[in-house]
Amino acid sequence: MDVRERVVKLLCDYISIPSVSGEEEELSERYASDLERAGLEVEIDRLGNVIGRRGEPEVCLTSHLDTVPPDEMEKPFEPRIVDGKLYGRGACDAKANLAVYATLAEIWDGPLEIIAVVREETDSAGIRHVLRRGEIQANHVINGEPTELRPVIGHKSRVEVRLCIEGEPKHAGSHNPENPILKFCKILHDLHEMLEDLEDALGVPTANPTSVHSRGVATNVTPQCLEAVLDVRLNTQLSPEDLERFFHEVEGVSAEIRAGAPPFVLSGDEPVVRALREALSARGLPDEPITWPASTDAGYIRNLGGKDVVVFGPGSIDYAHSPSEHVPIEELVDAVRVLYDVVEYLSS
Repeated sequence: MDVRERVVKLLCDYISIPSVSGEEEELSERYASDLERAGLEVEIDRLGNVIGRRGEPEVCLTSHLDTVPPDEMEKPFEPRIVDGKLYGRGACDAKANLAVYATLAEIWDGPLEIIAVVREETDSAGIRHVLRRGEIQANHVINGEPTELRPVIGHKSRVEVRLCIEGEPKHAGSHNPENPILKFCKILHDLHEMLEDLEDALGVPTANPTSVHSRGVATNVTPQCLEAVLDVRLNTQLSPEDLERFFHEVEGVSAEIRAGAPPFVLSGDEPVVRALREALSARGLPDEPITWPASTDAGYIRNLGGKDVVVFGPGSIDYAHSPSEHVPIEELVDAVRVLYDVVEYLSS
């Protein structure tokens, strides 16, 4: 079986095994079996993370076993190929990487580390557990996500802010500065003004309302309370603690801050970045490093693990989590060949 047939076969198998966050056990066992068959020593830890290792590796390939729920996706666990694209839940986010890594492990017989974690889509408990145990032994890390085979050397952090803004119900025909909707508008204005002055290599932080609900007794009465959720993307110039201080200073507002993976950014001159760029360039693929709007486990790998990490993998973030999630088969094959070159170079 050649590389194309093998990586497609594995990805179809993995898509066929549902692994929504918190329900990864069956896929963990299957993936561990595939890595063992490829000659790695494998452990499944108590959370369900799969840790495979051969020799004294210089490169660690990481990705995640879990997916978001299928929601409205038609036949999410029945992989199908249409016009050179493989469809199914997890096709690009991120089971494509699992298939690429397992295929690579079969054709590369040198030192290698592969870690597939659980719960990336919820609380990143998997990678945090791996890092607390010091399981990443390699010096160079590639974290698999759908980047369209572009090397991602930095991304922002996602923070969810849940606001409750108290107001005073009054006749809507009167002037009411305590209207919580008006308060919310001013909070957004002031927050955006603050964010505009905090640009770094990742750009400016952003804050977007994703849910707004006001509680009023009638449409001609100003509401007593407004509840809102903000999706805030932090760069290296703004911390969750800074956000807490901002909202703490606003009277009549309570804010619950839920922070995710921290932001990270590399210089672009790290050995793993150079090796990946050279491998991409040699195959005529775009090699210019980029930063990314999404948050990944790479933020933890860099900040908690202290490792040089690049986010890289087949498929597009535009189709992740969507009813039309897919990955181009050609990108699967290119990913195997590019990573083979990277692992070979950094292991020499």
